[in-house]
Amino acid sequence: MRSSNERARTAEPDSTDIDPLPPTLFWNATEGRLRALWRVLGALAVVLGLGSAGALAVGRSLPSQYLGSLAAQVVYAGVAAVLLVALARYIDRRPLAAYGLRLDRTWGRDLAVGVAIGVVGWGGALATSLLFGWASVERLLSAGTVGFPLAVGLAIGVAQYALVGFWEEVVFRGVVLRNAVEGLGWLPRRRALAGGLGLSSLLFGVLHADQAGSPLALSFWVLAGLVMGLAYVWTDSLALPISLHAAFDVSVNHVWGLFAARAGELPFEPPTLVRPAFTGPESLVAVAGPINTGWLLVIGVAVVAFARLRNGSFAAPFRTEYEGR
Repeated sequence: MRSSNERARTAEPDSTDIDPLPPTLFWNATEGRLRALWRVLGALAVVLGLGSAGALAVGRSLPSQYLGSLAAQVVYAGVAAVLLVALARYIDRRPLAAYGLRLDRTWGRDLAVGVAIGVVGWGGALATSLLFGWASVERLLSAGTVGFPLAVGLAIGVAQYALVGFWEEVVFRGVVLRNAVEGLGWLPRRRALAGGLGLSSLLFGVLHADQAGSPLALSFWVLAGLVMGLAYVWTDSLALPISLHAAFDVSVNHVWGLFAARAGELPFEPPTLVRPAFTGPESLVAVAGPINTGWLLVIGVAVVAFARLRNGSFAAPFRTEYEGR
């Protein structure tokens, strides 16, 4: 038989199961970390605050505005990478692979598929304008006005937008969407996923509000965020959304020249393989206009079709369970 002291010790809870902090508006005692709202807001504040300050300082120190744009994205990507490592280590206490950075053969395949879908999809947008007589090919292999030879200018542009795709997807999908879904864990799974997708897409649209001339145009960027979010949820990987995002920016600016629809608003003309001249109504051929919006929907359908082929079903493999404790 056990003594009374032994029974008392057995009845005592294991101290490792007790969170030292009580639950508050800021702290989730069950999970032992900040609540989802503050994780999301904190991540955005760190990346946009420190990233913007660093990008501005670095950009001003370079003689070329085009190089300054690349340097700015290096800063943003660096801040986002450090943030993700710190979040994984000190708040979520889980491996980086759990955010969708499991770098294996499947990850590489998803990356390649995203590039293919993006480049072909935005090529379809230009082809539509050409078919209806709303655009014509003005030049091929245009070096633009950035002051670099074509090959160098293209390399700088591709590097810049690869970094944009990386850090924006890490932040808006890897951090914001995932934490939003976990924060909505009290809802049924599908509603939590829908809520996380909606929040991350809206915030993504707000980030790009400077590129939208109207609320209707802003909806284009929200839709773009939704497509990238679906790519993340349906693969549980950042490979497809990163490559889709990078392919979008590279295709618009350096492959199909869709930027030419708003060329007068840009500080310089980027180098591009195809330089079209748009003559159709601006309301139709604008970057955030109905033609590109239609092809963005086509890209979304392609993402869903690939996910179905990849997973063998329409079930989303996205893991929402918090595993840090």
